[in-house]
Amino acid sequence: MNIETTEEITWELDALASAISSFFERKVKGEQGRELGMLTRELVLKAGVGTSHLIEDEAAGICKHWQALPAIGSEEGNLPLVKTKDGKLYLRRFFEYEKQVAQALKDRLSLPPVPASQALIDFFKTYLADQVDDQQALAVGVAIQKNLLLLTGGPGTGKTRTIVAMLASHLQANPDMNVALTAPTGKAAFRLKQSVLEAINRVKLEESICSKLVHSARSMTLHRLLEPKIGSVDFRRSKANPLPYDLIVVDEASMVDLPLMAKLCDAIQDDAKLILVGDSDQLAPVQGGAVFNGLVRSSKSNLFSKDELSLVNPFSHSGSEVVEDHALTGTVVSLSRVHRREGSPSAASLGDLCDAIRDGKVDNALAIARDGGKCIRFIENLDDPLIDLSIHRGFSILSSTQSPFDALISLRNFRILCAHNEGGYGVLKWNSRACDVLPSKQSGPQPIVVGVNDYALGLFNGDDGVIFGDRVHFHSEEGTRDIARSRLPQHKQGYATTIHRSQGSEFEETMIILPPAGSRLLTRELFYVAVSRAKKAITLVGDEKAFKTAIMQSESSRSGVIDMLLPRPKQK
Repeated sequence: MNIETTEEITWELDALASAISSFFERKVKGEQGRELGMLTRELVLKAGVGTSHLIEDEAAGICKHWQALPAIGSEEGNLPLVKTKDGKLYLRRFFEYEKQVAQALKDRLSLPPVPASQALIDFFKTYLADQVDDQQALAVGVAIQKNLLLLTGGPGTGKTRTIVAMLASHLQANPDMNVALTAPTGKAAFRLKQSVLEAINRVKLEESICSKLVHSARSMTLHRLLEPKIGSVDFRRSKANPLPYDLIVVDEASMVDLPLMAKLCDAIQDDAKLILVGDSDQLAPVQGGAVFNGLVRSSKSNLFSKDELSLVNPFSHSGSEVVEDHALTGTVVSLSRVHRREGSPSAASLGDLCDAIRDGKVDNALAIARDGGKCIRFIENLDDPLIDLSIHRGFSILSSTQSPFDALISLRNFRILCAHNEGGYGVLKWNSRACDVLPSKQSGPQPIVVGVNDYALGLFNGDDGVIFGDRVHFHSEEGTRDIARSRLPQHKQGYATTIHRSQGSEFEETMIILPPAGSRLLTRELFYVAVSRAKKAITLVGDEKAFKTAIMQSESSRSGVIDMLLPRPKQK
């Protein structure tokens, strides 16, 4: 299923929820069938906001005696719905997926840390210590010595630089280590590769290590990593045919939905290291199961047992000894120092706005937006001529490019971000408005966004491309690749895109279209993602009421994986 916008998610989920609900109402007659229908409908709709299950009170609010309904069985059974030992209600498929992820994490958590050698500690201190901050160094210390790391941090906190330092340390310790860098979308994978290569150039290392890092920087999508079977939701890589990697780094892990995370965990070798990197304040995955966000939000970061703290201290003293032990103690590291803001007033203003939105501070956020200087512009009238001038200026480099490669690179400069797909505040409308503004709409390069997965062409939902003459060009591991325009699969113009699609991307400047205050699509998390896509400047288009409402509407998501890592109560 290719889900591309929040509207389409809502429509798809409503249709799926209705179909499943109707199925149970037909199969089970009377009141019990109706109650099963209501429960399954709610389970499906919850999946759309990243929640995998209903807790006992939620289920009881729909049906007081839900535990006695037919079709609901135990964890060990095979009925379509599962009542867990701690009172949660799942669709069995989601329960099995979470159990699979939890087991993979347990396997890695059960392995004792392997202390870093003195030679590796000396290497880190000589070549890397002055290239990373204390929290980044802490992450390196954990990654080197443990088989599982969850690394979280907001925009500009140096997650990519930390990845490079972790890779350099691993390759120094084991030059033959087989490394996979991966991300959930094509654009995120390409950005990861570019960011890693840029970070390698900034970090001073021996040439031999640099060459190994460049070789390891060949990132790919999770789908490509797992090798999809055409015409199937399954992959060639599984427990029976595991991935041949010693270390797997997943960037933008907050975007990885539960089914895909489960299939990744199933395909990892038992002794392979897993590093999940992302921003836990971002949106839950669009197809359900906020695994990364759920794990990080329910854990305390940068805390270690006394013994583990002594192991990471040679790398960093920013860790603290845990007071109360937790399932993920010693495996969650949070980066809080925003390097991008240092020495840059514009980045500081954007960062302050991101923080205020994330923390739900409506008045602070509005004050920053109103007084954002040159880097934040707030336009409340859709007919304001400054909007078209900003669009024209933002896409001016794209319009004037003379080569496909330059056109693709220019897509990083500016993008219009919308919460909706349809209507006056949606992607279609703002793509059309951009076309009317730009002089090159007929003959010049035109950005597009692929709307489906086409495994034969190697193009995936969300991939950015540029129409240049009769060919369409895309980023590739070798630089660029192109296909005939006539072979281009389902797509849309790419001047504007949804905020959901923009996750995993970064632009110099964005224009954010705020729908009216009544829109249930624009939440605090969605707004945070939109603002955090820009490095230098944003233009907000919408009224004050919409701005405030967006921050006050917070998305609620919940994962059950963390509970499966804890001791379970006996079933009554």
